[in-house]
Amino acid sequence: MKDLQGVTLNRTRKPRRGPGRPAAGESLTPQDVARGALNLIAAEGEQALTMRRLGEVLGVKAMALYNHYPDKEAILDAVAGLALARLPMPPAKGPWKSRIKSVCRGIRRMAMEHPNLFRVAMTRPTPPSTGMPQIESAFSALADAGLAPAAQAVAYHTLRLYVRAYCLWEIDELNRGGDLAEPARVPVLDPHHTAAVNHHLKSNPDRLFEAGLDLILRGLRAGEKV
Repeated sequence: MKDLQGVTLNRTRKPRRGPGRPAAGESLTPQDVARGALNLIAAEGEQALTMRRLGEVLGVKAMALYNHYPDKEAILDAVAGLALARLPMPPAKGPWKSRIKSVCRGIRRMAMEHPNLFRVAMTRPTPPSTGMPQIESAFSALADAGLAPAAQAVAYHTLRLYVRAYCLWEIDELNRGGDLAEPARVPVLDPHHTAAVNHHLKSNPDRLFEAGLDLILRGLRAGEKV
């Protein structure tokens, strides 16, 4: 089986120790453990990751994993780092709004392609260092927009929360089997709101995402003195 990093993993057979061969787990590397966990989460979700299950995937005893990571949380941090490393490098030059959109679209694309990995990457307490290129690119673009450092921090936080929340909503809707392009009709209590509600219901996820992003970007200059 090929994993997301192009490494072949054996899920069925455990390595046998032959003459002069190291015991199971001794030749394992931290990278092997992280990649194995990444593949397991990508295929089955974060809830499937246990030390015992990961050991089975890698063909070693669970205790061998503790030679490389102190606990499951440390492995999840490593998986988050690998996931964020897959994001495309954002452009270093060009209009600041285009650069911001490139970062946000890249994150959403990862969410759609690897939803289980997105959840891990975007919910760790401390952002992995592999996410720094996107973070620094966003701050660079916000600086080019003329925002002061404090306003840059607020703008980045707002953008990050918007993209994260939108993608998690989108993933949850798709997991429920909903058709995001054709939302269900809902009754409108106030007829004055009918046009706005109908317009919202006719919007597809791509247009909604872009419209929300544009709305935030248009308002950034108004918050310049934050």
